[in-house]
Amino acid sequence: MESQKETVNLIDATKLPPQERHYRIFEKFLTLKPGEVLQVIAGHEPVHLLQQMAHERLPVDAGAYYSHPNSDGTYSGFFTRIESSGENSRIKVTSFDRERNFSEKQFNPVGIYSGKDYKVVLTYIKAGQFIPVHSPGTDLVFAVFRGTGTGIFGEREERLLPGSVVIIPGGEKRGIKAITDMEGLHIVSPIPDESDHVEVFEKLSGGRFM
Repeated sequence: MESQKETVNLIDATKLPPQERHYRIFEKFLTLKPGEVLQVIAGHEPVHLLQQMAHERLPVDAGAYYSHPNSDGTYSGFFTRIESSGENSRIKVTSFDRERNFSEKQFNPVGIYSGKDYKVVLTYIKAGQFIPVHSPGTDLVFAVFRGTGTGIFGEREERLLPGSVVIIPGGEKRGIKAITDMEGLHIVSPIPDESDHVEVFEKLSGGRFM
């Protein structure tokens, strides 16, 4: 089947930290145009990614998925992007309670919807965890649903409480540290690519907020 498809993008999940794999694979997938294919190299057959993509309402063609083992013992899975199919696939009804998923290691962004030029994420941050200060090229709307914390936005430090809303244009610094367990709504536009997260991943690996 591989000869019938053109692999226009590749991501090697075996070289990514486990806590970042799904997030970075899905961000890469969303950079594709309809009809393009993402090849994911994984340590095992990656069909489970289809279920996670469906949960996040990503425009993937489940019927076109295929995989094969590689000579080094890894597997390659091939995921084809499609246009959003039908009105129902464009509608998402959920809640913070339904999606709640705190991680003991670091803040956990749960992607719940992706439009053409934006992504919606519910972010769960345990007390003491943080989103490192970084300056991506994306616009951000962040609203606190539950919990308290502090935020660095541009050159300002702000106290965050339930109901706080922050709007930050692309290129401006942003970072959030939770005082109590926090839950917040992220809306980012345009959809970020891997370059927008390099600073976040580097600081998380070093345990640095600033």
